[in-house]
Amino acid sequence: MEVKPTVAVVTQKLADTLNEESIADNKVMILQLKGVQKSLRKLKTFSDSQKSTNHLRVLYQVEDEIEKFTFQVARQRKRFGFLMKQTFFFNNLNSCRKLKRKIKKIQTTLVASSPEEPSSSSGSGSSSSSSNSQTTSSPGSVNHHDHDLEHEHEHDDGDDFSYGRNELAQKSSSAVWPVSEIPDTPSPKRALARSFSTIPHHQEHMQQRKKLTFSYSYKEDELNIVGFNVQYPKQVSSFCYQEEEVGVFGLNDDIKTLVKRVTRQTEMFVPIVGEVGSGKTTLARAVYKNRKIKDQFEFHDWISVTEEHTAEVILQSVLKNNVSMKGKRYLIVVDGVGSYGVLQDLKAKAAFPDEKNGSKVIITSRRSHEMKKHNPHVMNELNEDESWKMFLNKAGKEKEADQIITTMKSKILGLCNGSPLNIVLMAGLLSNNRIRKWSSVIADGQHPDDVLRICYNNLTIHSKLCLLYLALFPKDYDIPVRRLLRLLLAEGFVTRIPQNPFPEDIVQKCFEQLVDRNMIQITTLRSDNSPRRCRLVSVFHDYLLPKAQDISLFYIHRNSETFEDAAGPFGVRRMVQHVSSTGAVDRQVQSLTTFDPSLLRSYVSFNFQRKDMPEKQVGMLLGRVISSDFSLLRVLDLEGVYKTSLPDKLGHLCHLRYLGLRWTFLESLPESVGDLLYLETLDVKHTRLDSLPDSILKLKRLRHLNLNNIRLSMPPSRSLTLVTLWGLVLDEKIPVSEGLGKLLELRELGIKFNLSKSQNELLDWIAKLVKLQSLRLTSVNDMGQPSKLVLKPLTSLNKLTHLNLYGCLEKLPAVDEFPPTVKVLTLSISKLDKDPMETLEQLPCLIVLRLLGESFTGRRMVCRRGGFKKLGVLKLWLLKDLEEWDVEEEAMEKLKEIEIRRCHKLSNIPCRLLQKQKCLEELVLTDMPDEFVAGIKKRKSKDTSLTINPWKST
Repeated sequence: MEVKPTVAVVTQKLADTLNEESIADNKVMILQLKGVQKSLRKLKTFSDSQKSTNHLRVLYQVEDEIEKFTFQVARQRKRFGFLMKQTFFFNNLNSCRKLKRKIKKIQTTLVASSPEEPSSSSGSGSSSSSSNSQTTSSPGSVNHHDHDLEHEHEHDDGDDFSYGRNELAQKSSSAVWPVSEIPDTPSPKRALARSFSTIPHHQEHMQQRKKLTFSYSYKEDELNIVGFNVQYPKQVSSFCYQEEEVGVFGLNDDIKTLVKRVTRQTEMFVPIVGEVGSGKTTLARAVYKNRKIKDQFEFHDWISVTEEHTAEVILQSVLKNNVSMKGKRYLIVVDGVGSYGVLQDLKAKAAFPDEKNGSKVIITSRRSHEMKKHNPHVMNELNEDESWKMFLNKAGKEKEADQIITTMKSKILGLCNGSPLNIVLMAGLLSNNRIRKWSSVIADGQHPDDVLRICYNNLTIHSKLCLLYLALFPKDYDIPVRRLLRLLLAEGFVTRIPQNPFPEDIVQKCFEQLVDRNMIQITTLRSDNSPRRCRLVSVFHDYLLPKAQDISLFYIHRNSETFEDAAGPFGVRRMVQHVSSTGAVDRQVQSLTTFDPSLLRSYVSFNFQRKDMPEKQVGMLLGRVISSDFSLLRVLDLEGVYKTSLPDKLGHLCHLRYLGLRWTFLESLPESVGDLLYLETLDVKHTRLDSLPDSILKLKRLRHLNLNNIRLSMPPSRSLTLVTLWGLVLDEKIPVSEGLGKLLELRELGIKFNLSKSQNELLDWIAKLVKLQSLRLTSVNDMGQPSKLVLKPLTSLNKLTHLNLYGCLEKLPAVDEFPPTVKVLTLSISKLDKDPMETLEQLPCLIVLRLLGESFTGRRMVCRRGGFKKLGVLKLWLLKDLEEWDVEEEAMEKLKEIEIRRCHKLSNIPCRLLQKQKCLEELVLTDMPDEFVAGIKKRKSKDTSLTINPWKST
């Protein structure tokens, strides 16, 4: 049982509590909490499952009490405000006395839950005797303890601690100060100073410690998913770079064979079969993205399923696209079909209309005898030479191959057993270790099935926890990286270092390490090659889901279930809502009446209803959470859930760190949102909100604020921790110096402004944001139309990589006035009459250039020799006056993708780009004249994929 990751989380939450402003001044409480912290750090996992279960139960009880106490502190801060800073006032609060009693119980329970070390067994009798005599010889101590227990039961009905008095009295912890010796809450500070004299002298404490030894040891070491109708724009997921490299090793022939079969043969269904990790999905994606396939088929779709999905469930997903598929030559990939019977059912139900035009359906499935009837493409294992070549390449050890001894090579090949997946995982594991240490890393591996276990066990505690958390997302679900990283922070899974003001860097590093280990796949890249979406490797999802559920990390609720058995031994601490149809909504709403939400920390919903069916279940659930004595919810993630309802008393969720409402089309936000004192992420992008309550200005801990082009009465100047401020509308009514001028830690900034007088003041402030990485400036007038945008030099922003400018520029900044690190540049409505290429081609890091909507109003554009050395993507949209475009030799040498939209006067694309030796891979033409398209078809390289009017074919 995975107990250590839970220890790490509870320890982190306790550390966060110690740093609370309202607690830091209370030395008595700090001392008590640090005692619990010491005990937690000495915990360890046990091989005996029953002991592990008991141990985990105690850990969760510790976590519950810490968070209940923090909840009380937050509620009292809301009630009493500045008085909370007065130590004498705070110490007399009931919550302080209550936690003090519970800490006493917890400390004793932590000791009682752990066995003695074998090495100390010889002296256990005397130690126990000494401990017992010490306890019983202090009558005042025993009576005080009994009184506390009785008082606890009197005031805390619902508290499910039930430990016998004798067991508690027999054990004491030398790792922390005995609670009975910590003074009761003093009032004046002098009394506090005198009361510390009752703490045992250091020498006496050391003598006592010799008698009371304990055995603790703790060493820190957008695809179509069946059942999920995602409401944001669907993106076809390109296979990740790992899979692209896998194709080089042993799959090239398979790709050629399958492309030929799909494009030339008449059979409609093309199965790909093989064992887990054999490369079925990798091959299917390589074919799906092949240029010949793109050119031949007018409609493409990818449907990910799991083995338990029936033909009826898959059919629901297929039917959504029937209108788009009708009359077109289509290619559908159904990835992960469980059995031959499912395929037969799909055929019998005519799930895929036969247009008699060469449409194809690629099926990936496990190998079976029945599937032979469809002449499947069989994935065979790699031979030893192919396996070893692939391993060395993926591990980056090609130059060190001669240092790997024969026995180690044989061990690695035996564990990999010709499986591309095992090879990739082993390479990711061993590439981070020196060759001489490889034998110890994989020592306990005996069988190919051991690879997952070895790779997982080699992770750090926090990396394990982050990986386990990914299992709550549906299998093969493409996760926005932005969403994942913020969730991990909100959950408290990443250690926050006081010296590092950006915990985002820590979670980013953890994420990158898991990607490097090939446990997380990057499924969609942004145009600058940074990761946009990711997914947990499928086999790891199967491996980790039982582990995560074993420790009650989260509970997945599906539409066919009730909550009756949801609690398990530790209660529902995180709920993930999986709903695959709307027919079960009534059953779920009814089942909420049996669900106890008192321990709920997170609610993440994938309940994507139809747009005409607002989601009601969330509102009911939140109402029950709010009505409970303690609201421990930290995460409320409703991204993509249509028109959910939020209760007016949302502010009662004092612990809430993450409120994700993107793509919910929400129309209002309760005023009480300003009472969420711990809130770090508020995401209302792609909603119908046109304003936010003024109360959000009270949120001091806000780090990520994503708006939907909303004007606030005053920028959130109190949130000095803001890292992301996106979608803010600004005008002259809000002086920059009084609000925005105080925010200097921003990394992402997107502002739409109407400033006729103070635009210079805004730009002066932006020039001070030296940590800024992404900037979007939109200048509009009173009518909301593009307005004058005056830029100042941005050279001080030496970390800025993304720059988006919308508005009329008097002139383009000089090369030395641009941020030196800009990678992605977007210009819209710039109205430049002078060719911008002369300047832009000199930007040293530019990868993506978008010249959109009248950004250039001239008729001729020239890219000169040697310019745009790194440019990979060029987009030209609505350049209505552009007629000629010339590209000189050795310019745009690395260009891979061109998109031209509604440039009606443009006569041609330079031959140097269409037929260059280093192939232009993607060419997209949207709403261009027929004669222009016809000319391009004749002149383009055969290796360039041409897409015409993509928005009409999907």
